[in-house]
Amino acid sequence: MSAPERFLWLLLLPVVWTLLLAFAVLLLLFDLLATPFVWCLRRAPRDERPPTHNASIVVLNWNGLHFLRELLPSLQVAVLRCPGDHEVIVVDNGSDDGSAEWVQKAHGWVRLVRLPENRFFIRGNAAGAAVASRDLLVFLNNDMRVEPDWLVELLRPFGAEDRTGDLFAVTSRIEMQGQRTETGFARGFVRQGEVRFVQVPGGDGPPAPVLWAGGGSSAYDRRKHDAIGGFEGLYEPCYVEDVSLSYQAWRRGWRCVYAHRSVVHHAHRGTSTRVFGRERVERLDWRNRELFFVRSITDPWWVLQHALWWPWTLRKRAARLGLAPAQGVRAVLAAVPRLPHALWRRVAARRHYRRSDRQVLAQVPVE
Repeated sequence: MSAPERFLWLLLLPVVWTLLLAFAVLLLLFDLLATPFVWCLRRAPRDERPPTHNASIVVLNWNGLHFLRELLPSLQVAVLRCPGDHEVIVVDNGSDDGSAEWVQKAHGWVRLVRLPENRFFIRGNAAGAAVASRDLLVFLNNDMRVEPDWLVELLRPFGAEDRTGDLFAVTSRIEMQGQRTETGFARGFVRQGEVRFVQVPGGDGPPAPVLWAGGGSSAYDRRKHDAIGGFEGLYEPCYVEDVSLSYQAWRRGWRCVYAHRSVVHHAHRGTSTRVFGRERVERLDWRNRELFFVRSITDPWWVLQHALWWPWTLRKRAARLGLAPAQGVRAVLAAVPRLPHALWRRVAARRHYRRSDRQVLAQVPVE
């Protein structure tokens, strides 16, 4: 970025900050005005165990033939080892590398859904969920390899351990080659009004609560998933949709847990980086974190803190990602056209809530 461009972004920064402070105040007034309607329409979510433990496993693919050659043989072993009537659905996002033809020819046990174009992560997975016929939905990235007992251990918590029927999702342990940026053991905390998402090493033992179930390595109770609405179009094309879905489940009084013995091996962002490039991927993630905050966080003090500390968190986050702060400003501005959608979803969801923001994060402390 040239010196004049940096100067223009520095001039824009206080303007954006002022607008964010004003928006935070308006957001709190919006919540206050909506509260009577929320209480009048209040509904308690239904806690029920899934009728069966049969799973529809949805694998989204775009030009990932080299990934599928490693994933599908391991997935076939895992499915055969898991009791029940399971199905595997590969959703092909308009690939032109022969992926769909190879799946059709070499893996007749797989149900193939061919889309005419790349609908990216959220709409592509929605196409798979639309044809799924089992009581549990499993979303699995194509750049994975699964251990033989992956599915057995992933579905186990939906059995006798789900005594109250409040289990929403189970997520796998993630092993990665090279630098490990994901573990599956997802936690969260708030600092200077920013909700921080972290993944720390998990340990063997009973299923432990996690803040979110990763959208590429988790099983969801189909009825609860559909009650929330699945991965929201607010976050298209991708990123943070799994955090938002799980957070909504927590606020409804449901749980997401981590299964340490359900193991996947992951090539991190194997597809998305090829599609968008690293800088745009980070900017999409940043934009969607801001949208998540507007859509989901209703704690008044956190809302005010988020706006007050924004220049500080902008600088710190940009430094962590190795990006210019201007990219953070661009991410915030990119969220603006989606704010009406986020506000509508914010109000519509509140009538289902049983837990506050603070109660949710108290369930998943960073130890």
